[in-house]
Amino acid sequence: MANLDQTRSISLVSLFITSFISVLLIPAHTVMASNETTFGPITGTEIWSGNHDLTGDVTVASGAKLIIEPGTTVTFPNGTHLDVRGSICVGQASCGSSSNANSAQRIIFEWSDPTNGSAIGECYGISQGNQEIYVDDPSCFEGVLISNSIDLSETGFQHLTFQSPWGIPYYVSAINEFRYAALVVDGASPTFNNLEFNDVNTSSVLTTNLAQPKFIGGEFVVGSDGEGDVIGSALQIYSSGSSINPFQLKDITLSGTNNGCQPQDDGRPTIWIEQSFVEIENAEIESGDFGISLRNSAGSVSDSNINVNCNGIDITSKISVGSVDFDFNIFNNEISSIQGSGITVYAGGKATLEGNSIESQSGGSGIVVSSSTVQINDNEIGPIGEWNGLWLIGSYDVTAENNTISETAREPIVAGRYTRSEYAASRLYLANNSITYSGTGACYSLTHWGGEFTCPAIHTFRTGVTMYDNQIDIGMAGDADGIMAIGSILDIQRNTFNVPNTGAIIKHFDTGFAADQQYGSIAFFSQNSWNGVEETYNISNSYVTVQSEYIPTPTNADFPIKLSWIGQEARPQNNFQNAIIPTEIKNCLTCVNLTPRNFPLAVSMDHNSTIFNFANLSNSFSLSNVKIATLPTKYAVQVSRAELVRFQTLINGERVIDSLVLVEDALGNDLYTLRTQRNGFTPWVALSSNFHLDFRGLDGGNNPDGFADDEYEDSCSDGRDNDGDLVIDSQDSDCNTALGTREMSLYRFTAYKFGFGYYRGEFTLEENSMEEIVNLENLPPSVLIDQNSGQSFKKYVNISGSAYDGILDLTYDSDSAAQWGQRGYVHSVQIKYPGINSWEEAALAIDSSGMEEGQVTRFNRPFGSWYFSVDLSHLPDGDYDFQFRAYDGIEYSQIVNRSFKVNSQPPTVLVTSPAPFSTHDDGKVLFTGNYQDYYGCSEECNKDVSEIWFEIQKPNGGNTQSAIQTNGDGTWQWEWDFTGEPRDVAPYTFNIWAADSDFCTQGSSEECSPTSLTLSIDNSNSQPTIYVEQPIEGDIISVSNGINISGIARDFDGSITKIEIYIYDINNDNNEVYYTTATDFTVSSDGEMEEWTKFWDIPENYLRHNAAYSISSRSFDGTNYSSWSEVMFIAYDPPFSGQSPPEFNQELWQEEIILYCDIDSTSKNRCTTANIDLNQYFSDIDNDLDYFTIVNDPTTNTDDIYPIVFEVGQDGIARYDPFINMNMYDEDINTWSLYNVVFQAHDTSQGRALSSPINVIVEPIIFNISSPELNWVDDDEIAIFSGVGLPGKQVTVFIAGVEVNYTIVSEDGTWQLGIPASRIEGESSIPQFLYTGQEFTGTKIFLGEPVEESTNWGMYVFIAVSIIAALSLFAYFFIEIENEDEDQHMAPTTIEEENSEDPYAWAKVSEEVPEWAMNSEEESNQLDEDQEMLKTYDEHPGWLWDAKNEEWVPDPNFSEEIT
Repeated sequence: MANLDQTRSISLVSLFITSFISVLLIPAHTVMASNETTFGPITGTEIWSGNHDLTGDVTVASGAKLIIEPGTTVTFPNGTHLDVRGSICVGQASCGSSSNANSAQRIIFEWSDPTNGSAIGECYGISQGNQEIYVDDPSCFEGVLISNSIDLSETGFQHLTFQSPWGIPYYVSAINEFRYAALVVDGASPTFNNLEFNDVNTSSVLTTNLAQPKFIGGEFVVGSDGEGDVIGSALQIYSSGSSINPFQLKDITLSGTNNGCQPQDDGRPTIWIEQSFVEIENAEIESGDFGISLRNSAGSVSDSNINVNCNGIDITSKISVGSVDFDFNIFNNEISSIQGSGITVYAGGKATLEGNSIESQSGGSGIVVSSSTVQINDNEIGPIGEWNGLWLIGSYDVTAENNTISETAREPIVAGRYTRSEYAASRLYLANNSITYSGTGACYSLTHWGGEFTCPAIHTFRTGVTMYDNQIDIGMAGDADGIMAIGSILDIQRNTFNVPNTGAIIKHFDTGFAADQQYGSIAFFSQNSWNGVEETYNISNSYVTVQSEYIPTPTNADFPIKLSWIGQEARPQNNFQNAIIPTEIKNCLTCVNLTPRNFPLAVSMDHNSTIFNFANLSNSFSLSNVKIATLPTKYAVQVSRAELVRFQTLINGERVIDSLVLVEDALGNDLYTLRTQRNGFTPWVALSSNFHLDFRGLDGGNNPDGFADDEYEDSCSDGRDNDGDLVIDSQDSDCNTALGTREMSLYRFTAYKFGFGYYRGEFTLEENSMEEIVNLENLPPSVLIDQNSGQSFKKYVNISGSAYDGILDLTYDSDSAAQWGQRGYVHSVQIKYPGINSWEEAALAIDSSGMEEGQVTRFNRPFGSWYFSVDLSHLPDGDYDFQFRAYDGIEYSQIVNRSFKVNSQPPTVLVTSPAPFSTHDDGKVLFTGNYQDYYGCSEECNKDVSEIWFEIQKPNGGNTQSAIQTNGDGTWQWEWDFTGEPRDVAPYTFNIWAADSDFCTQGSSEECSPTSLTLSIDNSNSQPTIYVEQPIEGDIISVSNGINISGIARDFDGSITKIEIYIYDINNDNNEVYYTTATDFTVSSDGEMEEWTKFWDIPENYLRHNAAYSISSRSFDGTNYSSWSEVMFIAYDPPFSGQSPPEFNQELWQEEIILYCDIDSTSKNRCTTANIDLNQYFSDIDNDLDYFTIVNDPTTNTDDIYPIVFEVGQDGIARYDPFINMNMYDEDINTWSLYNVVFQAHDTSQGRALSSPINVIVEPIIFNISSPELNWVDDDEIAIFSGVGLPGKQVTVFIAGVEVNYTIVSEDGTWQLGIPASRIEGESSIPQFLYTGQEFTGTKIFLGEPVEESTNWGMYVFIAVSIIAALSLFAYFFIEIENEDEDQHMAPTTIEEENSEDPYAWAKVSEEVPEWAMNSEEESNQLDEDQEMLKTYDEHPGWLWDAKNEEWVPDPNFSEEIT
């Protein structure tokens, strides 16, 4: 049985240990609840599965988690919601669900209908900020709220259906209004997969507060509630996403409202996005009024199908972060609208529209842009059932390339709002587009076109248009024109027009009101093809240049080109009424310039003429093909024959690409702004070589006849100064019909490219084409160096400077002026230095200007500052030559030379005087020394050293530095005046070093190893001293005849000027009773002291008898006072005369008594005592000494206890026992000393005398034993033990229980006794010491020197065995303890009573006399005698009082009965 129990014990112990380890090592599993919560918070982890019916709102607390299994249906009561602040895992295995939900196992959240439809829900009266809502629907607040505190790693959504939620009202701080949705995401960023929303009252989803979720798949619907103000878009996105992590929508399906497109119809966008970054990919908007509304947002919409009633995508404004504007990219979408536009961009929007297919049945255009910046590329636009392909209004900047625009009901492109005459600076760039139009659309403008007209292919209104390489096809069944331009700026090149009517109608803008400004058009046409046109150009009140084109022969019209001036000509006589100017290209002075891109002509015109400028027109074109339809005056229409001219720019024979060429006429009017192309040439441009006006020439002719083709209708009758000689027409000598000469056209040009060169020239144009070769002239750069020759450097030569190209003017008023002035920039700065022999090897400086390459502003430029550093420490110190030059990409600057000094080693200094640690007290110290420098050696080793620096480290912590000039011959000296230093004696440390041009200048000694010198500077004003000789401290003075106060004073560095004396009444709050000064002094015999005396004639009864007074004196030397000298005296002025006070005899008086107290003793005699017979020290000539007291100084608290603890008996003996007198106040022996104890003798006549102070020092001691220096003695020697103990106590030593010796502790608390070698038993003995009844063991004493033992391996074995035994005992405890307990339970027995413990056993054991001390009969007899002196006391049973030793000892005969 015992073995069985033992086995069971072992098993239990093993099980316990295993369980304990398992608890530590195996992680605990979270306890999960299942379908537990139906209302209130979830604070742990909970799983919902199957059908789970809620009874109220549920909150997933922060840190908690809700898991919903696939196929679960959660039924919400009416008007309740789920608030997720922790984690939620909806049908997603990765976050905790048993598997992923799918379309067959959807999770359904369904909300119940209200039991009382007329009840008021909890939304009524909700407010936040300044907004308050009054929605009374009982279903309000149904849905799910996701907070930003969720744990994304534990959250997921798969195939969740929202069935019949009303929605949650949520305050959107971005717009300061409430919005509503079934799913509200507040700042969170989870991923939602395949959500589905059915029968939603308000909106499907609302996000805000930087939420960055992803919605992948799913179906979203707009609300169906009858209250229009709560219905929102299917998705409402506010302040969500970021430029780095945008809100993402992918593969979703949406449906919207079907209310209508007008504002009163309350149609809603399917997706509303505001102040957000969003990416939408592969969205399917199956139905709805509006598609996607993007407001102040950025991102993309791609690969989506949008089929809506109204606008497909509306972009309003843009989002900016700092100075960065973000745009919206709309690409690869199919957009179809029934009654609206495909894409609109409004109010400063920024967008790129690319690869989209756009259709509109009615009510809108393909793309509408209003005051925005848009890139329109590779789109297919059309059919457009009612309006335009592109409709551009406001201040827009639009680029459209590679688009196809077809089947538009009206103009394919309208640039500007001509129907309302609204204008702002704008421009359009069209390139490589294909435009197809039926040519039958009907347009209307009474102001500009007189009413109804056929819409053209391109219609421009007060805008800038660039058209390159476009194909325009107009159906020949219609009668549309190619271009109709009103007050526009046109650059039309290389386009193909297939047009049934006029190719281009160019006219001015005229409101019809006489006072309004008129704006003419400026147009440049080149290399265009006009096919099928009846008329190529119809131009009025404008300036048009046409070059290099084939002008078709008209089919139905009379002439291919028609020119006119409509209205009265502008002239001084009518205040220039009807004057024309170009349309504005900027909306304000600081606004962006919207001149058409690459526009070659100057934006200027003759304000009173229609000018047609032509060159290189084919199909037998001549002046007779130009019809001048109206001619109010002879100058109103001008036909200019022009020649093709181009310019080539070269620099050093090399072509210069992209150089600017500005062309002016002879009077400085700007004509063209051109740029050279890759071949170095500008495009061909038309420059007038002859001007033709329809009026009679110099020698007759039938004019005007509607043509400017007569012989003399040339430059001699055009009213122009064509050659710039300031005379015109017949006044010009060049106009000579007899000689066949006329006024020729002079042109000036300016060619320039920044960084290459500049040239200004002129030429006279003959009647043929011309190529002008322009050789640019470069201005060389310049380089400046900050350091002058002779500049000194250490091992590193650090050089800085600046450089510029061309001409530098520090007063440029703009960046462009700086660029024109400098004409280029410095590309590099080259340096030749010792060791470099050619410029090909030259080093390059570092550009520190901070400017980009080629960036020149009015304030800075490349290499506007530069630096260069080179290590020349490998060269000997000396002077070296450097060369510098700058390069501007074309040529080099002049070479600049510098000679620099290389100085690589610091100078040294030697101090010859004063000596270190010397003392100086006469106000000045003279320093002298030598110095040496390596530079200039060996001939002029010291020429570079000019200063010796001193750094003075003052004792108050303040340091000063100063420099002195050297003598120039290798020596230096400096006298330091220290009289201004503090009046004190203190050490001053001087750090001294030499400085040359490179090392240790400006007070820096880091590299120079200064010489350090410490001096003792005595600048003190010694404090005077004072000593009062009479009276002396404690004197009892008879004051009836006054007091003579005298003493000595001394000033060590001057003389005493006065002594101040104050008398205070000590016992009367130290009130001042007298003040005087002594100013008469007598020099003492040794000449060092000044003796002084002052007599105080005390008035009668002025001082109280036996009262204490103090004399406070101090001396003054004119600067400082001495310390106070304090003397106390007792005024003796008894009411009766003839009596003398007692006297104190100092001769035998002790100033200090030392007492000792044993710390470990409990005896009342643990301390020695002080006994002073005061009768020996006080006497009275009247023999009437009465009693003695101890003085209690009222000015201090330290002696208040002295009269109590220091007892003075009637016999005149003062007794102090520290333990008896002080232990009751403080048990700490360290507090038992008494200091400055003063005794006072009294006589019967009220006379008194004071003793000198005495200190009673109490020193605590602990009995100890000091072993001999050697632990062995020879046969005839004695081992001396010593130690500390209480004076007067006996110390006895025993060996083997036999007393060997004893001694008495001396008065100073030490003892010493010897053990003869003869008393050592065997080889060694351990002495035992007995002191005040306590046993102490001394160190072992050997007889003879002991032999060193080897390593005690036995001890090690013993320790090992002990450890094993302890482990065995531990095992036995766990195994056997149960057996013992079993035995007790199985065989109970009667337990015998044991004797109860002796309560004083501890004392008996500790105080028991050791056996070794009781061996001898003599000693036993002694103990018996001692026993007779022991007394018993009933209140201390078991103890005896030892009167001899004054201590308690155990009673060996005491016993206590056990009951």
